[in-house]
Amino acid sequence: MQVRPEQLGEHLARKGLSRCHLIHGPEPLQAREALDALRAAARAAGLEERVVFDAQIQEWAELRGLAGTLSLFAERRLIEIRLGPRKLTQEGAARLLECLSDDASADCLLVVAGTLDRQQQQAAWVRACDTAGTVTACLEPDDAAFRRWLAQRASARQLVLDAEAVEFLAQRAEGNLLAAAQEIDKLVLLAGAKPLGVAEVQAAITDNARHDTFQCLDAALAGSPARAVRMLRGLAAEGNDDPVFICWALNKELRTLVRAAAARATGSTLEAVWERQRVWSSRQPLLRQALQRHPIARLSALLEASIALDRLIKGGGVGNVWDELETQLLALAGGTWLGHDHASAS
Repeated sequence: MQVRPEQLGEHLARKGLSRCHLIHGPEPLQAREALDALRAAARAAGLEERVVFDAQIQEWAELRGLAGTLSLFAERRLIEIRLGPRKLTQEGAARLLECLSDDASADCLLVVAGTLDRQQQQAAWVRACDTAGTVTACLEPDDAAFRRWLAQRASARQLVLDAEAVEFLAQRAEGNLLAAAQEIDKLVLLAGAKPLGVAEVQAAITDNARHDTFQCLDAALAGSPARAVRMLRGLAAEGNDDPVFICWALNKELRTLVRAAAARATGSTLEAVWERQRVWSSRQPLLRQALQRHPIARLSALLEASIALDRLIKGGGVGNVWDELETQLLALAGGTWLGHDHASAS
């Protein structure tokens, strides 16, 4: 039976342990929590003895002897078989099938594997695990699944987040479940059951320097060059922020603006663009202001300059990073472009 990681605990509570459970996949947080759920279920079922077989350092012949040995301390054991990242050998597959077909054994087998490709998932030993118990795939989620996971995890911890707060966490964690889980745990400690919007979440989990970066970009988007430059110079003087992060945030805003301008030029509504780009409603007025100031040619030029700045930050050019950042923020805010006047082309 295929059981998703987030459903495994509930499944075990309802159905109990099966003859065999297989956990596989590259996503570490889901794999760890699935293992924790199975070990807890084993303890609750009275399986106090856990025996580990590591296929990377032990011979497969040892597994058959291990599985066939009666415990001196318990009627049932949890036998944890760690396959590691390498593809299972023919001998290993045969030994696993032998263990799974031993109807006389009362032991529970927990098989832990790395990433299994489509062909490996059709192997006889995997099908046998599916028939004898559960198979849980711990996979890296796509964007939509990641956002659902975030909302469900927050809800499971009695944390009330609105849609924009979930979107902020999703963009901050960038698909990293472990980082997102840590942020949610932090919010639980800070806010408890209090409903949170994006402003409260940003204030609660974003350090001051990162928060100032967002405010600096907001000033540029709003057309306030003096304020944007003042904040940027403050960040540079304090040495408490990384130009890589500032450039990343600037690049992200510019990509959104270029896509919005291009879509609008083809007759699409900005509302449709905001939905596709997952732009929070609180940020839409700022982006609209920037779109009113800049035609698509200038926005494209700013994006090209931002990409060049990223290369400069990473050592791919010559120049002063902070000066270039200031130049680009001034241009985005509607001030004077201190380099080439790309706007003349528009």
